[in-house]
Amino acid sequence: MNSMKKRINLSLIGIGVATMLVTALICLITLSSMYVDHVRQDMEITADMLCSAYERGDTADLSIFNTSRMRVTLISPDGTALFETDGNMEVMDNHLERPEIKAALEEGKGKARRISITMDIDMYYYAKLLEDGNIVRVSMQAESIFSIYRGMLMWMILVGGIIVIGSIVTSMILTRKLVDPVQRMAQKLDHVNEVDMYEELVPLADALTVYQKRTHELEKVRQEFTANVSHELKTPLTTISGYAEMIENGMVKAGDIPNCAGKIHKEAGRMLTLIGDILELSRLDEPGMQKDLQQVDLYQIAKQCLEMAELSAQKHQVQLFMEGTPSMVMGEKGMLEELVANLCDNAIRYNRPSGRVTITVKKDGITFNTILKVEDTGIGISEEDQRRIFERFYRVDKGRSRETGGTGLGLAIVKHIVQQHGAKIQIKSALDQGTCIKITFPQPDTDSKSPESES
Repeated sequence: MNSMKKRINLSLIGIGVATMLVTALICLITLSSMYVDHVRQDMEITADMLCSAYERGDTADLSIFNTSRMRVTLISPDGTALFETDGNMEVMDNHLERPEIKAALEEGKGKARRISITMDIDMYYYAKLLEDGNIVRVSMQAESIFSIYRGMLMWMILVGGIIVIGSIVTSMILTRKLVDPVQRMAQKLDHVNEVDMYEELVPLADALTVYQKRTHELEKVRQEFTANVSHELKTPLTTISGYAEMIENGMVKAGDIPNCAGKIHKEAGRMLTLIGDILELSRLDEPGMQKDLQQVDLYQIAKQCLEMAELSAQKHQVQLFMEGTPSMVMGEKGMLEELVANLCDNAIRYNRPSGRVTITVKKDGITFNTILKVEDTGIGISEEDQRRIFERFYRVDKGRSRETGGTGLGLAIVKHIVQQHGAKIQIKSALDQGTCIKITFPQPDTDSKSPESES
């Protein structure tokens, strides 16, 4: 795991070293340019003075520039040396091919620089064409800029060391100041908004606060869910255990055994239904759950579910009706069957004798979305209960729900399936006036094809 302090320290030290190197390079380039300009300016002034003296006929003045640093040469138009301040004209080559001489003959003046790496010196040349066709050339020997830098090397190393040490100390101080608010936040996660922090850390603190609230809410939901599951399982288990113990101890007459067995069978069925609903909710809660989406006819699914609920409807003396037209939606067939079955089951169990349940599937004439409506003429739901009916194990009428075999998880499963399909759910109900649950499915992608259409 990378250390934040270490990375910041290394970054700041790197910036310091890089700044030092860039500064040194810029100084080298600037000083070199200034040094060369200064040398050439001196040579141009000297050459102008020599030309003036020569044109006045005072050629003896040329000899006064016989110094160790500067040399003066008078060259004829054919490149032959006519005068040389060091007096070695006999051994001098023809100068006609020298770049500064060529430039002087063509343009009136010329300059050149020749670097001697072995001697670590630079030679600068400046030539000027005279009125009689001869050329005056001034040459100067100077230390190379690298030679000057080498002389400053110790000072540069000293300054560089000071900069590096300063960068290390500064980076440690800045890193501590940068990291301290984060560490304080980590130490006071439960009161993170009370910590004095940088403005840039406020969104992080807000996000942490929201995350903590959600975590606490999820923990509360988990605890409530665990308690509810325990309670819901305990009730049928207690009944099963009680009847089984009575039969085991011979406390039940032979004629009452079928009744007791029926009670046991009923409670076992409740447990199996409850466990199935819990497993289904767990499956729907899984993040990134894979769905086998395809275009399916919601009208046909609702019609089949209504046919399967016929027996339960007869038992509760409720009439079933189907309305609408075939409507395609993009979804997983198994989930949609469970959604319709749960809504239909609730509408039947919370209805009245001689009541009605009507399922409608149709297209919205404006948006072309598919609408599923399940309406009943049952006991209805109060406004207060409507806000909580999709909570797990929440029952509007607890006694009636258990009596009819409800687990309290049906509408929670419906809510999850609706979310998985990107649909919207609405409820309209009033006490003693029935309930209407409306689900709107988005229009399916016309490019998608169902397996049936591909075969």
